[in-house]
Amino acid sequence: MPKFRDRLPRLLVLCVLIGGPALTGCASDVAGTPIPAAGFHDQPEATQTRSAIATPPSIPGPRGEVDPCTLLAPADLVPVGGAVGPPHPGNPVPGACAHLLGGHPDNTAAAGFHEPYPVLAKRQPRGVEVDVLGYSSWLYCEPVTGYQTCTAATAIRSDRSLLTMLSLKDASAADTADRLFGLTTTALRKLPPT
Repeated sequence: MPKFRDRLPRLLVLCVLIGGPALTGCASDVAGTPIPAAGFHDQPEATQTRSAIATPPSIPGPRGEVDPCTLLAPADLVPVGGAVGPPHPGNPVPGACAHLLGGHPDNTAAAGFHEPYPVLAKRQPRGVEVDVLGYSSWLYCEPVTGYQTCTAATAIRSDRSLLTMLSLKDASAADTADRLFGLTTTALRKLPPT
């Protein structure tokens, strides 16, 4: 099995997906309303596109931060293939922690902390605002080098978001986003109130 270092170029692509301005330079507006995957939304009619978001994100109670490598424990990763090897702090972006998964060599889950919710939503104009335990979350999915990769930026404070990511080989956007919903919910529940 390849070592984590061998997978680094693919993780750099994920960095672009999560927060790189290069991605938005190629993006164009898509007409219509994106439909989130199962689990991310109870009432599809409430889905909003980026242009429709005029209010601050919903944050029922500000949350603190913990070690990003503790946000997704090995038991949490069993439904998405299980952890393979140790966690990798600082990947795919600083403040996050990646976990390689079983199934395919580059299947990856990650969780951590990143920029404020509005910044990430603006970078991913083709995403959709969804609800996770009452918190606004910006869901964005895109195929990356043969893997379906979905990210969710969940507003936990005005200055910070919880970032979760799942990349799976041969999976649809709906299936990947549905599994990411479970990981996002798990990670959010581990954050202490502030």
